[in-house]
Amino acid sequence: MTVDHKGKYMKKWIWIIIAAVLLLGAGACLFLLNQKSRNEMHQRMTEIAAETLAAIPTETPVPTETPVPTETPLPLPPTEEPTPEPTAVTLRDPQDWQNWPELPDYIYPEIKATYFEGIAEGNNPKRFSKIGDSNTMMPSFFGCFDSGIDTGYVLGPYAYLQEAIDNFQWSFSRNSRAARNGATAFDMDVYHWYEDDICWPYESALSCEYRLFTPSIAFIGFGTNDALLGIESYEEHLRSLVEKTLSRKIIPILYSKADNLEGDGSFNAAAAQIANEYHVPFWNLWKPMNALPNNGLREGDVHPTANNISLCNFANEDLTQYGWTVRNLSALKALDRVWRLLNDLTLYGE
Repeated sequence: MTVDHKGKYMKKWIWIIIAAVLLLGAGACLFLLNQKSRNEMHQRMTEIAAETLAAIPTETPVPTETPVPTETPLPLPPTEEPTPEPTAVTLRDPQDWQNWPELPDYIYPEIKATYFEGIAEGNNPKRFSKIGDSNTMMPSFFGCFDSGIDTGYVLGPYAYLQEAIDNFQWSFSRNSRAARNGATAFDMDVYHWYEDDICWPYESALSCEYRLFTPSIAFIGFGTNDALLGIESYEEHLRSLVEKTLSRKIIPILYSKADNLEGDGSFNAAAAQIANEYHVPFWNLWKPMNALPNNGLREGDVHPTANNISLCNFANEDLTQYGWTVRNLSALKALDRVWRLLNDLTLYGE
């Protein structure tokens, strides 16, 4: 190879080397520039992220609630005092029966419940029965009140009793199957003396009367004729009559008698005792009769004295003289009182 040819060959490689160095340098420069740019971009991104994080609040703010206006509380209604339970009624001493009031002044809740149960089962609230001896029979006892105002009775200052007369119309003049001359508590409790077919065989007079008439109230009064049989028989059968009456959900009104054939008032005390035991009303007939001459009885007799013109004139002096006038008024007041107590009606009279 000639010198010239070798020189040209060498120059060619030199230029190739120079070009390669230049290319490498340019690549290095581009790499460095690109790296710097990337570093600057990374730094800028870091700064932007920092600024963004700084702008975000560290705690989520709690929204402020709009205050709700509160209502002024209304005053509470006054607390009602509990209704006190009725206190137990103190039973009166039967031995002190003479000082008991003339009229019943209280009806026990169980007696009132019995009354309304009886009505629900068919007892008639407009009927009462009379159970007793000759002093319980028509027409002297009660009959006048079915005879009309003025012709049969004069109420005078006792006009409030007209309501009871109207409510129980036709009970007054009814002939009871359980009232008879000379009857005792024993007679009404066990014997059937009727020969007709109205009362059933082996049915007591009391049961027959209640079956036929279905009353809601019954007057039960004995003792005058029982004095001949003794106090034990009287107590036994009077208790039985009361129990049979209550079993039919009829309210018995027991009452004292005006006479004192036994001499010590023990029959009236026994009736008061039985009224206590069964919580039934007690009408103290003896009290108003005792204010009359001879206890309102005919001389040497057990039947009341009477005005031959009227047995029920309450507007004149008859109330200070005659036993039948006092007995009829007192009985009507007792009926009115028990009827009103049972039905929670306004009370009148003593």
